[in-house]
Amino acid sequence: MTVLGTRALNRATLARQLLLERADMPVLDAVAHLCGLQAQEPQEPFVGLWSRLDGFDPAVLSGLLADRGVVRIPLMRRTVHLLTAGDTLAWRSARPDAAPAGARRLPPGAGRGGPG
Repeated sequence: MTVLGTRALNRATLARQLLLERADMPVLDAVAHLCGLQAQEPQEPFVGLWSRLDGFDPAVLSGLLADRGVVRIPLMRRTVHLLTAGDTLAWRSARPDAAPAGARRLPPGAGRGGPG
């Protein structure tokens, strides 16, 4: 069994979160890799991805949000996170109680004009 020292564990954690250096990967892949990106405020994922991705283009994330390739949902302890659509479905099927009381599915095209 390998035991990491404090510094090595710190570096491994930062690398896993794409925080040691900017990664060269597509936005969708980065969101999937992070398994949920803090998105309590609508602009937080943009800043979070800008800090992590080389050449981040905010228009790509905006397009993914508009097309529902990524979604903002209350997830861990009811904090809003950004997830890929596929990860969202997996979370919902594994944790049906994760949806807030009274939540409902919006009709196609609803809610696209406002902040996420």
